Amino acid sequence: MTTLDDDASEAGLGRHRDELRPAAVVQLLRLREAGELTAAHVRLVADAVGVHKRTVWRWLAQAEQIGTPEKPERRRFRITDGIIDVLADYQGNVKRAHEHLVRVAKAAGEKPPGLTTLHDAIARDLDPGFMAGLREGIPAARGFDPAFQRPAVARNQVWEGDHKQVPITVMMPDKKLSKVWVTWFEDRGTGYVMGWAVTAGSAHRGSVLAAVRASVLREAPYGPAGGLPHLVRVDGGADFLSKTVRRAFGLLSVPVHRVSSPRHKGGIERLNRTSMTRFFADLPRYTQAPRLDHRRRVGDQDPPLTFEAFVDLLRTWVDERNTVHVLKRTRMTPLQAWQTDLAEIRPEPGPAELRALMLESDHRPRKITSHGVEFAGRCYMPENGVGRIGTEVRVRWMPHHHHEIDLYTFRSNRYLGRAFLSNEADEALREKVLSDRAEHSAVLRRALKRSGERRRERYLPSTQPELPVRALRMTEQEARAELEGTTSSVPRRRRTQPYRPLTPLPSTWARPGQTPAPPKDDAS
Repeated sequence: MTTLDDDASEAGLGRHRDELRPAAVVQLLRLREAGELTAAHVRLVADAVGVHKRTVWRWLAQAEQIGTPEKPERRRFRITDGIIDVLADYQGNVKRAHEHLVRVAKAAGEKPPGLTTLHDAIARDLDPGFMAGLREGIPAARGFDPAFQRPAVARNQVWEGDHKQVPITVMMPDKKLSKVWVTWFEDRGTGYVMGWAVTAGSAHRGSVLAAVRASVLREAPYGPAGGLPHLVRVDGGADFLSKTVRRAFGLLSVPVHRVSSPRHKGGIERLNRTSMTRFFADLPRYTQAPRLDHRRRVGDQDPPLTFEAFVDLLRTWVDERNTVHVLKRTRMTPLQAWQTDLAEIRPEPGPAELRALMLESDHRPRKITSHGVEFAGRCYMPENGVGRIGTEVRVRWMPHHHHEIDLYTFRSNRYLGRAFLSNEADEALREKVLSDRAEHSAVLRRALKRSGERRRERYLPSTQPELPVRALRMTEQEARAELEGTTSSVPRRRRTQPYRPLTPLPSTWARPGQTPAPPKDDAS
């Protein structure tokens, strides 16, 4: 029987008596072999270990009998490979596995183990992770494994990105309730939330591109943190691994690493859990609030937030987390950790270049109409759309920036410029469209006038009774008179004198309309 003094001695030693027993017994056996063992030695060991001296004598007798100072193991029920196979067949259900073992034991005429005995054996021989793996699989078992701490990294060395479905419902501008998703990136070195994007309905690859743009840029309203990372960690989500997102990161020379488990990007997962407990749980219409019964939850009839109000609240919370909340890991706020880090920042591309890298398209043909280009239920006025009604175009746009789109010809993929919302066009765009229209009409008017002048000049001999001097034509009568050197009442346009060659003409040559002279006989 163990007393309080025994417990105190064990607490002072910090080790159980079974751990101290082998060393004590070995020392006593050495003294016995040397013939120096006395009852005083046994009493010293008993006092040190916290047991009775008769217990120490029994330890010596057992050690000499079995040949080892270790405590002999008791005969008990143990988990074998066959029992593990039975547990695996029943997905870790101990009750069903016990029923199977009872049936097998009765069929063999043996005594089956008790259910409590089986539970105790499982607790001694199998760890919790192994049982979790039998019930839910290897990923669940991995959750019971310790993990090494990642080495500290500098700012912008590693980013981690993820989607998070917000557990609340918000009121959209069309008065419909909808759930929203938040897509964000966190700097692993400083814990700074680099950028984020909110998407109604469900997140998509456009949400990732919008979050990347907000993370990279450092100019207002973004920043002060920003720049290009050296590595981005994401999970196996189809949005983060889509061709569009990979192309954008590839053009920015940023490698994307896909982790095999969410715990391998623990920073962003911690941010997801922190947002649940510190922000989302306090908002109206929280979908994971305590239940009042099997249908209702606390606050499920509260007025919902509007989409714009939710975005403003999220912006405030992210700014407070970046500038006020002190992280236990760094003992600084994320902004302080970012500013004190002296690692060089890779320069980010300009807004125009970054926009060109992150435009998205649905590859559908659309036509320029008298109202502009219809896209997503709204009309956009092209800045270079004068004279292009009926042209098929391909629309590309920056996700979450639908106030403007880019237009390309559908066949040749030639850039036609941007288009802006018609009902939100400013005076500069209106003046540009009107001036382009006037210039287009002026150029067309000049081309038509020049065409009319050329047409009148071309058909002037056929429309006038007399040929003007500037008409570059000659009749057959004028040509014969010119060759014969005779005068004509018809005014000559080229020469006033007949044609006279520089050298005398041979006598054998004949002029048009004249009989050639016979050749002279050399003999005469």
